[in-house]
Amino acid sequence: MKVASASDAETKLSSGLPGLDTMLDGGFNKRRVVLILGEPGTGKTIICSQFLYHGASKLGENSMFIGMNEPKSRFMKEMLNLGMDFAALEKDGKFNYVDATEVRKIPETAKVGRIAVGGRELGLVNLLETIQSAIAKFEPVRIALDSMSDLVFRFPTVEERRPVVLDMIETLQGTNATSLLTSELLSTGEERVLQPEEYLAEGVLLMRTQRKGVRTIQILKMRGSKVDTHPRPYVITGKGLEVLATEEVY
Repeated sequence: MKVASASDAETKLSSGLPGLDTMLDGGFNKRRVVLILGEPGTGKTIICSQFLYHGASKLGENSMFIGMNEPKSRFMKEMLNLGMDFAALEKDGKFNYVDATEVRKIPETAKVGRIAVGGRELGLVNLLETIQSAIAKFEPVRIALDSMSDLVFRFPTVEERRPVVLDMIETLQGTNATSLLTSELLSTGEERVLQPEEYLAEGVLLMRTQRKGVRTIQILKMRGSKVDTHPRPYVITGKGLEVLATEEVY
């Protein structure tokens, strides 16, 4: 396993998963937006949580989770079952949960006073303002947003989705934080259609369940970093997700 150098510490941020750090040549590049793309049940939320928990509990870094599809109480309980006590970190002022689930409840057409407006667009504006306000107040070093799919599914065409994704990524890029952004994989296979998030994010990790239930993680791109692009197996245990960076996938 590669030992991180002093220069790595200045430009890299550990993922909190030793095997993934090996694949990333030391960790994520600081102040970048990285997309975690995967099928349902592959552990996207877990990998984001380990990233945040490592920074807050081991390094004393402010970490923020923006929850788009589950309430805070459920997130806290599920992660505690994996040994991550975010409630304790919140009490210490090192963790902040931003509940963004309300955006899904805004109807297609909403009203501002007596004026009818596009509910989808209103939801996006409200969400971006909520996120920007929370970031300005908390000043996180690490951010995870889970999941973009809960927002973009409200916009049925690629043409409609692209500016939505761009607005979100630019919001995260405008901070000093390193951000992980999850999204559901919409198609599979060698001929799959690339999603707008993949073009706009500065890094992309793909998580999939292969034959016989083998789970794999692959770095599709990571701008400004030399990485291992081979699919590597990983397992989900009672302590979270473990990447087997030296093993091959058969």
